[in-house]
Amino acid sequence: MCGDPTRQSCGGALAVLSPPLRNTRFMPPEMSGRLTFHDCGKGGSVATHVTFTPDENSTSNSVVGLDSCVVAIHETGDLTKSAIISPFLYKFNMTQGLPTQQVDHQEGSIEVPLSHPMKIEVGGDGIIGRRVTLWSQHVADPIAEGIIGYN
Repeated sequence: MCGDPTRQSCGGALAVLSPPLRNTRFMPPEMSGRLTFHDCGKGGSVATHVTFTPDENSTSNSVVGLDSCVVAIHETGDLTKSAIISPFLYKFNMTQGLPTQQVDHQEGSIEVPLSHPMKIEVGGDGIIGRRVTLWSQHVADPIAEGIIGYN
């Protein structure tokens, strides 16, 4: 398994978002962080909520402005194609999100209830292994992307 070997699994699904790999026509604001798909601690295999937590080192390490963003889960995990031409499986806004507090009681993430529950599995309608992009409604190109894996 990739990543930090000391990190404990929390259940659900996780996508680590970074600036897009492909050069874009415009320079959108940089955003990096983690999208966690979960069922609010119930331990099930269907996500009912998604939480975005910005990276501490990100140039935009706050959730301010995230409410104007759209999350798209693509049909494949192919990062070699432009996200603009990669078909979507699911798409949702972060507008209905509520800020949450981290352990140190600082605002650090935003949680959104999903209007359509998503299966945390591989294949079919499952989201594991699929490309995910974060889009600002103010620019044409994605501001962050990653691949969804088990958390």
